[in-house]
Amino acid sequence: MTEASINPGRVSVAATGMAKAIERYFNLSLYLLVLTGFATLASTGGLDWPAVILVGLALAFRGHQLLTKREFVIPERWTTFLTLFYIFIYLADYFFLSRGFLAATVHLVLFAMVVRLFSLQRTRDHYMLAVLAFLMVLAAAVLTVSSLFLLSFAFFLLVAVITFVLMEMRHS
Repeated sequence: MTEASINPGRVSVAATGMAKAIERYFNLSLYLLVLTGFATLASTGGLDWPAVILVGLALAFRGHQLLTKREFVIPERWTTFLTLFYIFIYLADYFFLSRGFLAATVHLVLFAMVVRLFSLQRTRDHYMLAVLAFLMVLAAAVLTVSSLFLLSFAFFLLVAVITFVLMEMRHS
């Protein structure tokens, strides 16, 4: 006899507990993936200080949320508005502030990452956040030629493997 045939309620409680644990570890590993991507990008020295400070504060706030198990979610309607509004900010950044394609695009990636970090509602949001973390590492590869990048990239790959394994466990 199996455990499910003896006490079916106990198995579903255990499965629910396991699903919650996987979800928590997945959210933590996705946060670490984004944090590693940002740290890799910030370590190049190619970012301006306001971007480093603002995104660093947003990441610290998200980390605090994960530790205290609190959620602050930007409504989907606001994320759409913010994303459309940032098109104008991107153009102003490209033509007047940073006056360069790479810097303006990196700012766009950072903005999208912060918005997605606080609007995780669907599975596609998790995938998008992982892609944005990879784009930060890709931008760091363009901006630097240091051996610190190699170590950061190796750690990023380790966290990425863990995150994608947990993502698959979460789906099953």
